[in-house]
Amino acid sequence: MIFNERLRALRKEKGWTQQETAEKLSIAYRNYQRLEAEGNTPNFANLVQISDLFCVSMDYLAGRTDRREVNGAVRHEIILSSDLAEDTSELEALLRRVIPAALAAEGVEQPCEINVLLTDDKGIHAINLDQRGVDSPTDVLSFPMFDLKPGDKPSAEEADPATHLVPLGDMVLNLDRVKSQGEEYGHGEKRECAYLAVHSVLHLLGYDHMDDGPMKAQMREREEAILERLGLGR
Repeated sequence: MIFNERLRALRKEKGWTQQETAEKLSIAYRNYQRLEAEGNTPNFANLVQISDLFCVSMDYLAGRTDRREVNGAVRHEIILSSDLAEDTSELEALLRRVIPAALAAEGVEQPCEINVLLTDDKGIHAINLDQRGVDSPTDVLSFPMFDLKPGDKPSAEEADPATHLVPLGDMVLNLDRVKSQGEEYGHGEKRECAYLAVHSVLHLLGYDHMDDGPMKAQMREREEAILERLGLGR
């Protein structure tokens, strides 16, 4: 099948092993091996992941065209850093997929830059106290650059002339909470990490949930819709 051939060829172009590619896609190694096996077809979520990772169109992967380019693709810059000693590469790969997908789902067509810090209870506690005067840890913090409202889109006029990217804002993810809440809610740390990242992106785009009114319901609806699109629904 063309998909299996093209996936193997793309991986070899990058010089990655099957194990490395599985980690970058945030899927189980055994499941990745099935994707390369002749006759096996990907589900839509896998197709989106692979298209994003290798920067090729889904039509190319499916054999419907020989053009590899992603027509009209918006290339956002996700700048990830960590102050933790542990290896965060698996979650970083997940975030590089989830954050652009959330922006795309919200119709953001202007390339944006988002800075993401991965930290723990202690690190986010210090930032929360310093930036917001709140003397406690939390699961995620969002620092929007612009005062947007739900439905607003960043414009080209707001882009940095040097990079042509809109500096949309910063997010801070607490991996202690990612692990504990993923276990508490029974859906694991990958779903929890993705949920918090989508939640933060929506904050950067002007959504809020300070009360139990319509805006909170709107935000929850958008979060679940985006996660479903990514194959990470409940």
